[in-house]
Amino acid sequence: MRVPSIHYQVVGQDDYMLSIHVEPDGQFVVDSGDYTSHKPRRGCLDARARTAIGRLVDQLGPVTDQNAPDGARGFVAELTIDNGTSERRYRFWEGALGARPDIEALVRALELID
Repeated sequence: MRVPSIHYQVVGQDDYMLSIHVEPDGQFVVDSGDYTSHKPRRGCLDARARTAIGRLVDQLGPVTDQNAPDGARGFVAELTIDNGTSERRYRFWEGALGARPDIEALVRALELID
């Protein structure tokens, strides 16, 4: 199963950054932004992982932005899904993921890529 192009990026406090990019053929790069101890990891998703992630993408609901409440600390994230003919971009505060189980399930699957 081909997955769409997926890019997930989190930017947080103290220069924290995480970027996960998955290509339609399953090639991926996970970059924690800390080059001194964690070089970017590269690999290719197996067929089972591509199918699972593809299903999670198919279950995504409408594009919405979920901003952090005033004074909230935490991470701001962006999830971009591009199937070649259209792009969907979800921007959200990580503290709001519980309100969007569809996005949360995909994000957690992406964070487990190895």
